[in-house]
Amino acid sequence: MATKIENKSNSAGQEEEMNLLRDHFKDNIRILSSIGQFSYILKIRADQYDVSLTLQLDGSYPKKPPEIIITAPRLTPDQILLVQKLLQSYSETLRNQPMILSIYSRLLKWFDENNIQALTININNNTSTPRSPTNGRLLSPTASINNHNKISHNDEHNNEEIKKYSMKTADDIISYIECDNRLDKHYIRVGYIDHILGLQEKPFNDFDFKTDLSTINDRHTNILDISKNRIQHFKYANEIIWDKKSHIDLIFGSTGNQQTIDDIIKRHENLIETKSAQDEKPIDMDHNLSTKRYLTLTDGLYKPNYLISIPINDSSIISHYIAYREHLLSTYPSIFSSSSSHILLIDPHHLHLTLLTLRLESSLQIEQCILALKRIQEEIHYHCSYPERICLEFHGIDTFHSKTLFIKCQQNNRLDNLRTLTIERLYEQQQKHKMNNILFAGNYQEFIPHIIIFKSKRKFLSIHQNETNDIYFGKQFIDALQLSSISTNENEQQMYHCIFKLDLS
Repeated sequence: MATKIENKSNSAGQEEEMNLLRDHFKDNIRILSSIGQFSYILKIRADQYDVSLTLQLDGSYPKKPPEIIITAPRLTPDQILLVQKLLQSYSETLRNQPMILSIYSRLLKWFDENNIQALTININNNTSTPRSPTNGRLLSPTASINNHNKISHNDEHNNEEIKKYSMKTADDIISYIECDNRLDKHYIRVGYIDHILGLQEKPFNDFDFKTDLSTINDRHTNILDISKNRIQHFKYANEIIWDKKSHIDLIFGSTGNQQTIDDIIKRHENLIETKSAQDEKPIDMDHNLSTKRYLTLTDGLYKPNYLISIPINDSSIISHYIAYREHLLSTYPSIFSSSSSHILLIDPHHLHLTLLTLRLESSLQIEQCILALKRIQEEIHYHCSYPERICLEFHGIDTFHSKTLFIKCQQNNRLDNLRTLTIERLYEQQQKHKMNNILFAGNYQEFIPHIIIFKSKRKFLSIHQNETNDIYFGKQFIDALQLSSISTNENEQQMYHCIFKLDLS
C-alpha cells in the first residue's frame, strides 16, 4: 500500500515539475510521456551553446535521478562523456527533489567554466557567430537561468526584425482559415504534439476546434479534440503557413516573413492551371477502387525521380525474399518468362522500404537535399533510437491494383511518425536555408509501408488469389536512410541507384 501511495505521489510531483518546465523553457523543450519504461523523456535545447540535454525519467524520479544524454556537435566525444558523467554525479546529490532546472543550470556553468564561447544566432542569414561567455559567478540554478534568459531577451530586443512576441496564435490562424473561402481546407494539415506519440499531423477537417480539450481522442473517434497550445504548425498543400517553433506566419505576416498566404495561393493555382493544360495519357483505372488523396498538391503534378527509403539489409529477410521469389518463378513460369518484358523483378541487394518520393531537377537540388538530410541526421537518429530502436516486422503479401506484388510491413506508429518528421524537417530546411524547390511528388496521404517483390504492366490476379497471405519474412531495425535515383532501362522498367546514405546506427 505504501509503495502505491509513493508512486502516486511521484507521478503527481513529476507532472507538476513538467508543467513548470514547459512554462520556463517555452519552445526550447520537448516532453514525451509514457514512453517504454520511462514516464517522461525530456529534450532541452540550449541554443547559445548548440547543445541538447536529454533526460529520461522513470516512475521513481526524483528518488532515482534521470538518465542523462548530451548531444553537442561543438564538443569532442571525450568532452561529451566528461560532462555526462559530471551531470550524472551532480544529479545524485539532488535526490528526492525536483532537479531538472538544476541539472540544466550546471550544464551551462560547465560551458562557462571551460571558456566555451556562446553563439549569437543571426536568423536573417542563418549564420552563427561566437560571443563572450557569461563570466558571472553562478549564485544558484534559478539565478543562472534567469540571467541567461535576460541575455537572450536582450539579444532579441536588439534585433528589430524578430517580432517573436507579437506572433499570432494558433487560435488566430484557425479563425482565419474558417473565414477565408479561398483556402481549400482539403489541402490544410495541422501538426500537433501527442503526449505519447510525439509530433503528429492530420487533415484540418479531422479536427473539432470548437472544443478545447487537453487530450486527443483520436483513438476512439474520427473527430479530434485538441488543446490549441499543442498545435505546432499549419500547412497548405505541404507549404508551412504557420510554425510556432520557427516563428513563421504567412497568414498575418506577424513575424516579418516576406511571403504571404496570397503568394502561396497564387503559386498553387498556377500549378493547377499548368497541370490541366498538359496532355495526359489515358490511365487504366479500376473504378471499383476508392480514390486516393495525394499528400500535397505537387505530389499529383510531378513525376518522382528520386526516393528516400530504408534499405533492407537483414540477411534473414533477404533469404526469405529470394526463396519466395524462386517459388513464384517456378510456380508461374508463363508470367516470368524471358519474353515478359512487362515484368520488373527487384534485385535482392536493392530491397528497400520507401518513405517518400521527390522531384529533383538539377545537381544543385540533389546537393541541397543531401545537405538537408545531414542537418536533420541527429533528430532522425534520436527518433529511431529512443526509447528503443524502431523494429520493422514483415509478414504477408498484398498488391497495388493487381500490378505490384509486395511484402507487407506491420503497422508501426513510430514508422509513420518517421515519415512525417522527415517531410516536416526537409520542408523546414527548405524554408530556413532558401533552397531551390525540392518537390514532393507521387506521395499519398495514406502511407502503406512495403517491400516490392515485382511490378507488372499487366494485371496478375491469379498470383494473389492462389498465394497464401500467411508468410513471415522477418524483422529489421532502422539503421540508415538512403536517397536513390529512379531511372528507366531500355524496357521502360524502373531501376534504383543509391547516391547517398544517412547512417542511423
